[in-house]
Amino acid sequence: MNTYFKVIDDIKTALSAEPFINKVSQGDIYEIDLNKKTIFPLAHIIIESIDIQTNRISLSVSILLMDIVDISKDSTTDLIRKNNNELDAINNMLNVSARLQALLARHNNYHADYELDSSFSCSPFKERFENNLAGITVDFTINMANDMTKC
Repeated sequence: MNTYFKVIDDIKTALSAEPFINKVSQGDIYEIDLNKKTIFPLAHIIIESIDIQTNRISLSVSILLMDIVDISKDSTTDLIRKNNNELDAINNMLNVSARLQALLARHNNYHADYELDSSFSCSPFKERFENNLAGITVDFTINMANDMTKC
């Protein structure tokens, strides 16, 4: 299962190199302190499921790419203004996901240890978490060889 670790490590390395990502994490999102403003923009990797077949292992991967929405308030009325950076946050995270997809697709052409099985399915979100976060959920599948013997 060394390839499993390589897949996670390659994704973490690619996301860490992104100028619009400050921190990369993995595992249960609720174990991350989302109230820490210094961790954003955040990329969080979740392995949703693993499908083991005779010759292949498929990883269903979800990545949450998110940033804080800076909501402006009118100091005289304390009303929230309509202008904020929600669309900027979603657009930046969409660009991060597009670059990751391109990197993994190029990986298919040059390495045989794993491959991107499907296109990226991206869903924008806002107000999914408590502290004004917006971004993109990216879902995709990675295939790798099942090297286990039947004996």
